[in-house]
Amino acid sequence: MDRLSGLPKTILHDILARLSDKDAAKTIALSKAWRDTWYSFPNLSVCSGDFFTIHDIVPGSSHRFSKMHILFDYVTKRLLRLRDQGLAIKELKLSLTNLLNPTRGSHHVDQWIQMASENGVKVLELHLTGGCIGRDYSQDNWYDLPLCVIEAKSLAKLELAGGIRIDQEFLNHSMKFSSVKSLFLSQVLFTHERIIEHLISHCTLIEHLTMNYCSVYNHLSTEDPLVQRSHRVKSLFLNGLQKLKDIDV
Repeated sequence: MDRLSGLPKTILHDILARLSDKDAAKTIALSKAWRDTWYSFPNLSVCSGDFFTIHDIVPGSSHRFSKMHILFDYVTKRLLRLRDQGLAIKELKLSLTNLLNPTRGSHHVDQWIQMASENGVKVLELHLTGGCIGRDYSQDNWYDLPLCVIEAKSLAKLELAGGIRIDQEFLNHSMKFSSVKSLFLSQVLFTHERIIEHLISHCTLIEHLTMNYCSVYNHLSTEDPLVQRSHRVKSLFLNGLQKLKDIDV
């Protein structure tokens, strides 16, 4: 173990990258060198299932908020430590279940994405489940992707899945996705049909595009406004994407 501890940080980071986040975190108990390596590791992959189950956060559970706050504190401290050391946050992968709504953790995720966007993130993956149920498009069931994402100039891979809404405000800002090579969108709700092409057209180096079960909000719907209606994306116009290798829509 002493021989391993003496290896260059880049090699130790490569070893950590091959482990699950849970197993990689256990290496801090091995030695001071491994502890320092963990706290400088630029890849953060978090699954809420490693912190609590759906039964822990149901109303009335004594652990409901304490277990969520353990997750919030863990991710925030990891990202702040990297930022304060002047280190890049290369990968941020979040898989969160039944966690996001205006009264729970949305503002925490906004903060994490902003820190990652400002600190050289190359891979950003956000997978939400439990955020929207069936085709219930009420306001409380979607996570609004923050505008700070467009500041991630070094972003090479963007993956958004499950109950994420991209607001019309994105149309008013110039995208900075010139480094994005892989774009994956699944169960994403666009509040205006132009957003989709606006987003993709700024990924001039894109090689891989996947878009499944995405929808556009129907502003002309006469349905009850408390239950927003939408229609599936039926067509897509792509132009000038000379690097595009494969597409799954």
